[in-house]
Amino acid sequence: MIAHRLVFLLALIPFGIPAAFGQDSGATFNRPPAGVEESLRDRVKQFYALHMEGKFRQAEVFVCADSKDTYYDSDKRRWQSADILKVNFEKDFKSATVVVTLGSEMRTRVGTIPASFPLATSWKLDGDSWCYHVLPPNKAVVASPWGAMQQKGDAKGVSAAEAPVRPDPSNLLNAFKLSKREFLLKGYEDSTDEIEIFNGMPGQVRLDVQAAQMGGLKWELSKKVLESGEHGTLKLTYTPPDKSPKSFYNINLLAEPLGAVIALRVVFDIPEDVKKQLPFIQK
Repeated sequence: MIAHRLVFLLALIPFGIPAAFGQDSGATFNRPPAGVEESLRDRVKQFYALHMEGKFRQAEVFVCADSKDTYYDSDKRRWQSADILKVNFEKDFKSATVVVTLGSEMRTRVGTIPASFPLATSWKLDGDSWCYHVLPPNKAVVASPWGAMQQKGDAKGVSAAEAPVRPDPSNLLNAFKLSKREFLLKGYEDSTDEIEIFNGMPGQVRLDVQAAQMGGLKWELSKKVLESGEHGTLKLTYTPPDKSPKSFYNINLLAEPLGAVIALRVVFDIPEDVKKQLPFIQK
């Protein structure tokens, strides 16, 4: 199920991010000389290949001379994967921003799940070779499903140069709200009920429904993708096959990229004349 996977890709982030991540209208007329981009991509791949192997000391040869101290002091992470998503060159083709998606894991309320974090890295041409340039403290920009974020910095420089700062999933869930957690349907005649869903997070949320099939019960999401600030509904329609009393029914609402599985309860009401015959309901 989608609740067991979490992939943060820039292609799924339609809200505002830095210009380095967008399309450059002048890119067609500002192509790098032959071999320049290929050389840069090769250096980036070698740099992160060493990180994936946990060989951080060996990766220092790819770091610019003026960035080595910051690189030494920064936290290192052994990434599970690394893919180049986009390369943006400056006009002189001697510096560039390379967006990479770094594979790791993320802890959520439903457990540890795979995750990929887009990260903007700075590279400069030093002689004939490209080198990794650590941006000044609090300047390194990370693209995420919750908007553009900055990496942490301290007095020594960037304290987490290779670890994007991301929000606590439990706090994010507080910004994702439901009007209620229970549906009330009639077990003896046609009826409908709905729950309103609000996405108060900076980024979009993808929705899906998981439930066992029940005769006569149908559900419908007004929107399967809620942008930031948008409202949607989950509507249940029930056409009972008979008028007999029905037991409770559970339905799960899945929300990505939160990795959240929200349990909702369906209660089936009984006719008024039947209620009157029940001692514990009589007044």
